[in-house]
Amino acid sequence: MNLKKIISNLKIEKISGNPDLEIEGLGYDSRKMRKNFLFVAIRGFQQDGHEFISQAIKKGAKAIIVERDTPIPHLDVVSIKVPSSRLALAKVSNCFYRFPSQKIKVIGITGTNGKTTTAYMLESILNAAKFKVGKISTIDYNLGNEPHSSHPSFITTPEPEELQKMLRIMVDKKVKYVIMEVSSHSLVLHRVEGVEFDWVIFTNLSQDHLDFHKTMDNYLKAKASLFKSPESDYGEKTTKKAIINVDDKAGNYILKNTSCPTITYGIKEKALFQAKVVGAGIEGTSFILKIKGEEKEKIDLSLPGLHNVYNALAAATVSFEENISLPLIKRGLENLKRISGRLEPVENREGFKIFVDYAHTPDGLKKVLESLCKITKKRLIVVFGCGGDRDKLKRPLMGKAVIELADYSIITSDNPRSEDPEDIIYQIEKGAKDKGGKKIKDYLTIPDRREAIKKALQIMKKGDVLLIAGKGHEKKQIFKDKVIKFDDREVTQNLLKEM
Repeated sequence: MNLKKIISNLKIEKISGNPDLEIEGLGYDSRKMRKNFLFVAIRGFQQDGHEFISQAIKKGAKAIIVERDTPIPHLDVVSIKVPSSRLALAKVSNCFYRFPSQKIKVIGITGTNGKTTTAYMLESILNAAKFKVGKISTIDYNLGNEPHSSHPSFITTPEPEELQKMLRIMVDKKVKYVIMEVSSHSLVLHRVEGVEFDWVIFTNLSQDHLDFHKTMDNYLKAKASLFKSPESDYGEKTTKKAIINVDDKAGNYILKNTSCPTITYGIKEKALFQAKVVGAGIEGTSFILKIKGEEKEKIDLSLPGLHNVYNALAAATVSFEENISLPLIKRGLENLKRISGRLEPVENREGFKIFVDYAHTPDGLKKVLESLCKITKKRLIVVFGCGGDRDKLKRPLMGKAVIELADYSIITSDNPRSEDPEDIIYQIEKGAKDKGGKKIKDYLTIPDRREAIKKALQIMKKGDVLLIAGKGHEKKQIFKDKVIKFDDREVTQNLLKEM
């Protein structure tokens, strides 16, 4: 594609060289540059792409987009200076891959918790309705429900070049719908700039990512930005519609501040789509779907917990609005038996009730614990930790939630990253010690995650429920100086065999 066309929609401050040349690829990683590529120099959190311009040129880059004055020691390389390289990357990627979101139905899901489960539920419904579906989620990227089209994700919402390329692949595969988790980081960093959504779903908002956003107000505004009216430079879609959880305080804020057509869902508050819970147990939850106050369909989820009723409501709402019949919605939701690392039961011969869950926020952990409390016959035992190099303010809040709701808890390591695991545990303990009358013996600290799980299994008895929280589907543990293989499910099963 001609460079002049690729950059035609950029706000250009300065250009050096003749942009009348053909570009065969683009990106922001200098190591992946090839002959006749466009390199976008981005200032990252760890490294500055401007420092790798020479490497990109050696690899074959013929044009460079920069956001600060940078000498280009090659006369035949075009240099384009813009106010924001990140925004430019989104725009040139969208153009280079020929605006794929215009040709496919895109459903975006944002919120602190529930994005992944809602995405899987929606995918199951659309599959039941025989649509070809793609999915971009925290767990995996599925580019079309075909063999070898799914692979583990490396980030919830990819950078624009990867994202637009995925969308183009799905368009070429004749995918009808793509379901996409939209993180708050991706909204601030312009990763979804230019993606034309048909539907945007808001699940909930609670404390997380304050290491990045600094304040809850900033975090809310980042989420709310997805619900602005579309302002596509080349767009054909004129309207995106919003599905909003009105039981959540932030949902009502978005409802009042969006200009998108809105449809509401909830359990407690009046909403167009509601659920009446009629059964809850360790094996799942049943509810009656109500539309405009009328009871329409009884749905038996295999996933336990009230929070999963909310996720099912969100998926059912957008599906119904896409003219999918209620029997197919019911079938799709009931077909979904489990989701990797989301209150996922760990199979074992001992008959123990053991669950692995990704809950890594105070509210997410609290909701999972509340759900398990209602269906636990004897003791609720919890193994959990908090990730390093992430929001430190949530650590005591998670400690407080666990010590209040669990009968016995073991505080351990999650992914410590560059931090000392003992320091993270100490910060969690600050909340645990605000224990509301519970005795100090109600929890232990064991920094080694494997040993923590082992201890929990040793004290477990029939009738108890064990929750291993924080890492969910993840298959590795990240330390300052190493990354090791670690899957909570696999580790638990191996320990049971040893015991």
